[in-house]
Amino acid sequence: MNTIVKVNIQSIVDKVSKACKSLMFKEPFYGLFLVGMNKKYRRDLPTAGVSKLGMGVQLAINPEFFDELNDKQQIGLLKHEILHVSFGHLILRDSYQDMKMFNIAADIEINQYIDRDYLPEGGVTLETFPELDLPIKAGTKIYYDLLKQACEDGTCPTLDN
Repeated sequence: MNTIVKVNIQSIVDKVSKACKSLMFKEPFYGLFLVGMNKKYRRDLPTAGVSKLGMGVQLAINPEFFDELNDKQQIGLLKHEILHVSFGHLILRDSYQDMKMFNIAADIEINQYIDRDYLPEGGVTLETFPELDLPIKAGTKIYYDLLKQACEDGTCPTLDN
């Protein structure tokens, strides 16, 4: 029998605040993004994400997902979402046809700027697609085009997963 564990939202708010402070001291540039960001806690979201909200940006976090991460992964998740904003992915996403592939390509790009031990389990990296021998820090568009070509050619079985 599956049991859904509901976490205390205040506990998650406190953990997010702690991770924000840690990131602000460790990497002030990213921490400053977090200060003015609207934060929302949503159970209908699988992990976390950022979206446009009026003139600003909203960070949405699944509280159960966040609670399962260790301290480093919580910091890494926040940095990951901030990198989507700072790399302009919220604006660029509309110019791509395949949203899932865009998200994968964008994750490949930004996860190169996060230490591996700060990435949650299953974080998409260059090594996720060894058969493609993706270039380092090539950018979302390059990764998108290479993933799309690999899908069309059937040369990347990892994409099916």
